[in-house]
Amino acid sequence: MRFRPMVLVGREWSGNGIRFATREEAEQSARDLAIRWTLVLDHRADESDDPVNCAWDHARGNVHLEVVNA
Repeated sequence: MRFRPMVLVGREWSGNGIRFATREEAEQSARDLAIRWTLVLDHRADESDDPVNCAWDHARGNVHLEVVNA
């Protein structure tokens, strides 16, 4: 299972196309995004069927991974 960070802006939940291997990584990324954006009302991590394309690093934030198409 993979996870995507989501933020609530107005009445809509939005994501940014990045996917993580763990819920914890996605939640940290969503929290980070909520801190940087001014209109975010809430944040969460949702399940996703998309391939993992990012990892969370506490020092650098989102680290984009090379996605290999098989």
